[in-house]
Amino acid sequence: MAECFFHTGRPAVARCKQCGRPLCSECRIIKEDGIFCSLECAERFSVFAKRAEELEAKRNKESGTSGLIKFIIFLVILFAIYLIIRRFL
Repeated sequence: MAECFFHTGRPAVARCKQCGRPLCSECRIIKEDGIFCSLECAERFSVFAKRAEELEAKRNKESGTSGLIKFIIFLVILFAIYLIIRRFL
């Protein structure tokens, strides 16, 4: 690993989860989300993680609805083909 970003000559033991700066054991700030170099990076990561979670939830909700619509359209087309075949037989 590299040297600490803030203390030249000290070996880094971790990297900031947000910005990737190498950190020594004295400089690291341990939060429930990970290890950070500053409270600002911890807050930025928290905002990012919350936004990513919201987008994932929205995407999952939308894909479920669009999947249902596609399935209904498939059934309608299948029924139309059935009626056409039945008419000619």
